[in-house]
Amino acid sequence: MRLQEPLQRSLRSEIEKIQKQYGYTLSKLSALSGINHGHLSDILRGNRAMTIRQLDALATAFEQPPGWLYELYPDECFAKERVSRPRVIPYLIRCAEIGRQDCIQPIVSKLLDEQKMWISSFQ
Repeated sequence: MRLQEPLQRSLRSEIEKIQKQYGYTLSKLSALSGINHGHLSDILRGNRAMTIRQLDALATAFEQPPGWLYELYPDECFAKERVSRPRVIPYLIRCAEIGRQDCIQPIVSKLLDEQKMWISSFQ
């Protein structure tokens, strides 16, 4: 019996898929990306959020172009419906640097929506 593919792509599921395609062990991926083995393990298990630099390092390890999987990164920027400024600001800057404006608009929209909800809670 074959399991169905997930209905929604996630950052971690895409990384896991390409890791299997390349046949990389966690140790090999850690060495190629320069990400600490323990941190990488926590990231891939979803126990630690990923930085945009770490995603870029993984893209390099997998020989992917700059901006690889950036469309899936916003989930790292919002934990429990709260914005993580240490994640969102470098992400927006990096998107602008490499011309991924398509990734900027959804983040800005979500930030503006959060601001409206926050303001309305005081009215």
